[in-house]
Amino acid sequence: MDRIAAMNVFVRVVEAGTFTKAAETLDLQNATVTRLIQQLENDLKVRLLHRTTRSLTLTPEGASYYERVVRVLAEIADIESSTRQSRARPSGRIRVDTAAAIGTVVLIPALSDFYRLFPEVDIELEIGSKHTDLVAEGIDCAIRAGVVDEPFMTARRIGEFGFVTCATPDYLRSYGAPRLPDDLRERPTIGMTWARDGRARPFQFVNGDQNVEPTLNHKLVVNDANAYLAAGLASLGIIQAPAYTVQHAISSGQLVPVLRDWSQDVIPVNVVYAPNRYLSVKVRVFIDWVVELFERNECLRRR
Repeated sequence: MDRIAAMNVFVRVVEAGTFTKAAETLDLQNATVTRLIQQLENDLKVRLLHRTTRSLTLTPEGASYYERVVRVLAEIADIESSTRQSRARPSGRIRVDTAAAIGTVVLIPALSDFYRLFPEVDIELEIGSKHTDLVAEGIDCAIRAGVVDEPFMTARRIGEFGFVTCATPDYLRSYGAPRLPDDLRERPTIGMTWARDGRARPFQFVNGDQNVEPTLNHKLVVNDANAYLAAGLASLGIIQAPAYTVQHAISSGQLVPVLRDWSQDVIPVNVVYAPNRYLSVKVRVFIDWVVELFERNECLRRR
């Protein structure tokens, strides 16, 4: 038995959650995956997984083995990558997953710089609001906003952003600028839904010890960041948007910040990837480039 191959299969089974998904992502037969796991357990003389027709869970011994194997495979991958990097130019296609706002506002406008540095790397950018299963979908890395709660994934903090409450000059002439968060109850506002639960994100305000989350009756609710900005620019209501998405509109005078004495929670941004995945040179240079890109953006860099 190829012990390294068996370790890789075991880790992929744990990450994928089923033998079938692991087999698909590894391009192996189901029977081959099952046989390698059985051989690994026989060789170690310990059961690593509890298997039923509906679920797959780690035994205590399996959990301990998984943690150690991930570190071993990561070290091997790092050694191989470092060796190859010294004599190979980054090339090939990588798959990256991210939300619409980060993709359209941050990544795409800067990609010409990346292609200038690495002309032989091609990117397949998956943009959307769904929470993609990286292993099952064959994604090399994802850029996630918010807390990362994906088990068995490596999350590298690359930045953060706050929110800005704002409206157009025309809107403010018609309705007046709110002086307190509760004033928003009587003014048209626009809501933005989260992909996970379909509910509009609440408007949140902090001023010293005061935490206010006013009950709003949104004039319009959308589920896309670009549509949210467009609705705000159309003077349909007050929006509370990520600072990096409205930075240009505020600088140009199209939007005006309101309630400036009140702040909002900061949202972390991470680049996420499977810890055992072989990070080729092309993926490593992309991640390093994204880190620098966020660092240069005053609305996204880590404080």
